[in-house]
Amino acid sequence: MSLVGAAWGGVLLLRPARVVRAVAPGEPGVPPAVVRVLGARLLAQHALLLARPLPGAVRAGVVLDVLHLASMLPAALVWPRHRRAALASAVSTAVLASAGAAVAG
Repeated sequence: MSLVGAAWGGVLLLRPARVVRAVAPGEPGVPPAVVRVLGARLLAQHALLLARPLPGAVRAGVVLDVLHLASMLPAALVWPRHRRAALASAVSTAVLASAGAAVAG
């Protein structure tokens, strides 16, 4: 799953506007810098996990994902014009966190 997380992070880092248009058509764009920061975090996190898939590192990655997920739910409420983008981010993060939790045991 780390390969998927790293690839997704790379896409967010390199093509932020395209991703936002795909997941939240019709919404005003999320600033590309915000999407790039998330992409950089995902790419770094999952590249690290690919290089050193230690149980503690996997658990730390799950914690980071859960914190991000927890931040996206209030963001969807506070910024309704970015609701779809925030919820899409929450869903993709939930998938990565669930996979990480399954691997961590």
